[in-house]
Amino acid sequence: MIFLDFDGVLFDTVKEAYAVSTIANKRYNSIEEINYNCEHYRLFRKYRYLISPAWNYKYLLDELDNFQEDKILKQNYLSKIKNVTKDEYKGFEELYFKTREKLKNDNFDKWLYLNQSFSFLNKIKVLLIKYPNLFYIVTTKDKETVLRLLNIENIQFDSSRIYDRNDYAKYGNKKNIIAILMDNKKAIFIDDSLKHIEECSSIPNLECLQPSWGYVSINTDTVSEEFIANQINKHIEEKYV
Repeated sequence: MIFLDFDGVLFDTVKEAYAVSTIANKRYNSIEEINYNCEHYRLFRKYRYLISPAWNYKYLLDELDNFQEDKILKQNYLSKIKNVTKDEYKGFEELYFKTREKLKNDNFDKWLYLNQSFSFLNKIKVLLIKYPNLFYIVTTKDKETVLRLLNIENIQFDSSRIYDRNDYAKYGNKKNIIAILMDNKKAIFIDDSLKHIEECSSIPNLECLQPSWGYVSINTDTVSEEFIANQINKHIEEKYV
């Protein structure tokens, strides 16, 4: 089995996340207004690696609005997301996904342009199509958006093999999802989030790989696209050849 994250592994979606979150919190009113060359966006992209579920964006944006220095921002942000209750972020979370749907419905092409596939997806596309029962997508994104973006890349992925934000909320983390799905044989998990990698590293027979092209801290040890593609091919050869 091969477990794939979506944002930061298959697609670069940071511009879309910035658009949705900043429009949701009223910094901008439309995609057209957004300045992707500003310092605010540069910092947003820099700290994207700290995000897990979508409601986290609320607290990252709060810290960016009161930016002092890197260390303080990170400390304040991590403290807030650790201590907040669902009642405190539920409103933003609901607005975030409503905003995404509105952007898609108002101008799908403009919304789509904000999501760009990584070259890694092209490297494994044929494998996703040829071995559909080998792959799962485990993400904090919504399933509909995942399917829509994959479909545009001509990948018809089985929706039952996508575990999304609702599953993440139900099971509490990616570790619990993967542990349930694993068949006690060797598996690979690819995720750009150090949090998810560290949590899942304790699962027996699971090789956890953090890609160099995702949203990662500059101090994090990562592996290359070529290395991960080779590991996937080796795994498939062991199972099918």
